[in-house]
Amino acid sequence: MKNTFISIFLSLGLCALLSTPQAGRAQLIYSSGHGDIGVGYDAVSQEFEPHWHLGAGAVVDGSPLALEEEYAAADLNAQTSATRSSSTGLSSIIGVPDGTTIYAAGSSTYQPNLGFAVEELSPLDWTGDITLSLTGFSVPSGGHFALYTTNLAGTSVVDRIFSTFSPTSTDFSNSFTMTPGDHVHFQWGFTTLGTYNLELTWTGTHVLDGTISTTDTFTVQVVPEPSTWGLLLLSLGAAALWSARRRNSNLPSSENAR
Repeated sequence: MKNTFISIFLSLGLCALLSTPQAGRAQLIYSSGHGDIGVGYDAVSQEFEPHWHLGAGAVVDGSPLALEEEYAAADLNAQTSATRSSSTGLSSIIGVPDGTTIYAAGSSTYQPNLGFAVEELSPLDWTGDITLSLTGFSVPSGGHFALYTTNLAGTSVVDRIFSTFSPTSTDFSNSFTMTPGDHVHFQWGFTTLGTYNLELTWTGTHVLDGTISTTDTFTVQVVPEPSTWGLLLLSLGAAALWSARRRNSNLPSSENAR
């Protein structure tokens, strides 16, 4: 009997480990608070420097940051489990009917509150705006991602910015521009659970170095709400306990007596 209970607890521990989205990943997890996908510029290498820029209070691996921090694109993943109804008019770029429940991010309501920033770039160093484009992606099977804005009444999509459902649409360019020193927020929508790898490219004209273009990949994980994980583990634990008891009751009486 002792060995049976040890096996149950080991099984539950393994289930919890495998169920945790961070399992087997080296990246830190950014789950809430304000942050940006930002970019700086290295004049020596003449390259943009894409990165995560998180504000004080942003939650990383379950703990709020005491001060703002920056991370390389590959060192951190954003993670969301927030849900909302897909906005009217969004179906053409996200691939599900309007009103469908989707996963969301990009505001104080739908965490993490993730935006975009070129605040580290001086307007004096650049001719015109910086263009940020979605140039590649990998998404879960059957899943799609869209970056967009809606009007105040929520009746139609005002701006269609990024889409993995219709990336070659002529209705929008899968890019947007920011003035150096600027900072913007949009609405993020995801249709299914899973990992979304978004290849982003920054392009601008430096006053001394000419045209600069740099690409990096940022990852967003869409996971179930924590309560869903808890119910799953509880169900697995109950099933394991029931199975163990049934196996034990089927042992010969001499075995049960031990």
